[in-house]
Amino acid sequence: MGTVNETYVKHLQGMVRIPTISNVDPAKMDFTRFQEFQDYLQEIYPLIHKTMEKKVLGQANLLFKWTGKKSDKLPVLLMAHQDVVPEGDHSKWIHPPYSGEVADGCIWGRGSGDCKCVILAEMEAVEELIGKGFEPDFDIYLAYAQNEEVQAEEKGARMIVDYLKDQGVRLGCVFDEGSGVTSGESMGYDGYVCRVELGEKAFHDYEIYKECAGGHSMEPGQGTALGSIAKAIVVIEANPFPYRLTDLVENQLKALGKCMTGRMAEIYGDPRNHWEELTELAKEDKKLDSLLHTTCAVTMASGSAQSNILPERASAIMNCRVLEGDTAESLLAHFRALIPEDVQIRLVFGEDPAPASSVEGRPYRLIEEIAKDTYGDNLLMVPGLLAGGTDSRFYGAVCDNVFRHSGYFRDERWGRAHQVNEKVPCDALESGVKFYRELLLRY
Repeated sequence: MGTVNETYVKHLQGMVRIPTISNVDPAKMDFTRFQEFQDYLQEIYPLIHKTMEKKVLGQANLLFKWTGKKSDKLPVLLMAHQDVVPEGDHSKWIHPPYSGEVADGCIWGRGSGDCKCVILAEMEAVEELIGKGFEPDFDIYLAYAQNEEVQAEEKGARMIVDYLKDQGVRLGCVFDEGSGVTSGESMGYDGYVCRVELGEKAFHDYEIYKECAGGHSMEPGQGTALGSIAKAIVVIEANPFPYRLTDLVENQLKALGKCMTGRMAEIYGDPRNHWEELTELAKEDKKLDSLLHTTCAVTMASGSAQSNILPERASAIMNCRVLEGDTAESLLAHFRALIPEDVQIRLVFGEDPAPASSVEGRPYRLIEEIAKDTYGDNLLMVPGLLAGGTDSRFYGAVCDNVFRHSGYFRDERWGRAHQVNEKVPCDALESGVKFYRELLLRY
């Protein structure tokens, strides 16, 4: 735990109190809230707005540029997203979701951790450096999209990347929301663990559907459209994608093995030679399972609007998180070989996984250098794969070093993203600001 910087606390409270909720349909987004949020950023970060060139792309996507002195260094881009997911049932929140209330040493509210605290850390660091007269010999970008939380047809992050491509910009490194530093105590490691996600699984949505004549429920015949969809779902879930070990996940497991003891240390430390044991563990461990194959989760279904009507069209939506090496084409082939002939499947949305970044090069070593200077040499670096998704996946088009790492020290006091009672410890804010400040000073 660190010290509490009251300015950081106040600024994050102000951000949380503005409900910048995104929607897959931009017509349903209240962009006055985004303007209010951006006006607030201008109020609390006047030096950034005075020093950096600001562009608003589309309706609310922000891109700042600090032009540095010329050198051979490629630019650095720090990113996050302005939008938050809906707050859900207010009655389940201990403190109102947009109150930004401070209680039990934490700032409570939707977006506090996902991920307005990242915007705060990045902008506080840059604001402070400008105020201290820092003059970078490289360009610095800040990028904050409007709709990371939804799979919108027009993604703000893609708009920003397309703009950078049009300007001929090639970035040296990108830092987005992601893991940070934790104590290794829970894993039996006497030290700290610094996680850096170098890649992420792709996001695909598939629709499983069947169309028919419909009719009255008193004459279902030999089965219904919804029944056929159910059969397709059952056979897909009964035939998951096989486990396989990518290079990135192998390195992740080997690093985690150094935190462990006994048989677990042996299995994780050499996963290829303990493959059968590892896959047995994965069957009981959802997190490990997600790292070893493409996963499929049926999350939505629809039939008729009334119980006594046979649906003319029945469907289900299946969300897949795709491991590097699989593609939309290979997934469709897998599904079509399994489902009944009278059932159709189509890709609704999805892009194939982007290549993972590397641990080689100055940017990754810089993360380790800063972490060890902060937490001591008894710190273990764990490069890994993010099972979820972020906007950083788009930046591979303009950068080879894309890191999902925010530098925050995280412990059990943090609330979980997208759940009720999202919160951030007040004394953690300094750790995020310090990381970005040191990153820019040492780059």
